[in-house]
Amino acid sequence: MLAVNNELLGVYWEIGNAIAEQEQEAGWGGKIIDKLAADLKSEFLEMKGLSPRNLRYIRDFSLAYPDFLQQGVAKSKLPENKENTILQQHAAKLPWGHHQVLLTKIKTAEERFFYIKKAVENGWSRSILEHQIESGLYNTQGALVNNFGNTMPCRNYMNDSFFNLNFVNLTND
Repeated sequence: MLAVNNELLGVYWEIGNAIAEQEQEAGWGGKIIDKLAADLKSEFLEMKGLSPRNLRYIRDFSLAYPDFLQQGVAKSKLPENKENTILQQHAAKLPWGHHQVLLTKIKTAEERFFYIKKAVENGWSRSILEHQIESGLYNTQGALVNNFGNTMPCRNYMNDSFFNLNFVNLTND
């Protein structure tokens, strides 16, 4: 299922990138999306997802993730692109409906990255993602400055000799 999702997102990214380029060439008022939607609907009568609204989402998707198809390219392994590469990898794991919600409700890349990461880590459905956005999770959790990652190492305390319990005098009986 993840491979199908990646293919769909890849196709949408390519279409969105082409739309963005055509809009840039045509300039303001070119109505590229409206013309394309009409052409696609007449050519592919049974196909869904070709409305002007969805084509705008597709264009916005490619603009929001400019390096989406270059995830594995060596240039993205440079330190200045590390966070962007992580974002692209997480974004590829979310279904299209999640991206529509994120593109509609979130305007900053930093906040979008926060919700993408949380949605992937926690397996959020689209309705839970919407609820978390509406409840302002980013403002209560994501925007908080902390140094937990640097100061609180992840340890398995139960298998570690971190606790010295010799004073309890337990036996194996």
